[in-house]
Amino acid sequence: MLDNWLRCQSTWLYLEPIFTSDDIVKQMPEEGEKFRKVDGFGREIMAATHEAPRAITIAREKERLEKLVECNEHAIQKGLAAYLEKKRLYFPRFFFLSNDEMPEILSEPKDPTRVQPHLKKCFEGVAELQPEESLTITSIKSSEQIRPVLFESVSVCT
Repeated sequence: MLDNWLRCQSTWLYLEPIFTSDDIVKQMPEEGEKFRKVDGFGREIMAATHEAPRAITIAREKERLEKLVECNEHAIQKGLAAYLEKKRLYFPRFFFLSNDEMPEILSEPKDPTRVQPHLKKCFEGVAELQPEESLTITSIKSSEQIRPVLFESVSVCT
């Protein structure tokens, strides 16, 4: 029981920031719905445990164990992996990023600051983007602190 519960919580911690992004949920509605069910059950089980925090009583509840086992099925993570693979095929530079790093970028597509920590992995020699408040990239800084001149600003918003 406890192993399943901990596995469910750790999976939830990984998936929760991904599925709170409307952009990702729109592209993965089936997995988003599955996550909402797991999220609802997780909140329900935590509330019930808070009300009656007796470990032995909780451990004997077969229905709770069955739901935890069901939540630990990896259908959501398999769907997420397929989604990330599709994005990698669309933009091959994503092959340089792990499955943990990609959702951080994809969950906020119009925020260039989310890309900053991953630039060096995707683009050799590019260390930093210099966005303005209007989300326009006006400058790029290399790993050697060189700032090449951009002939045109790049707008992030499409």
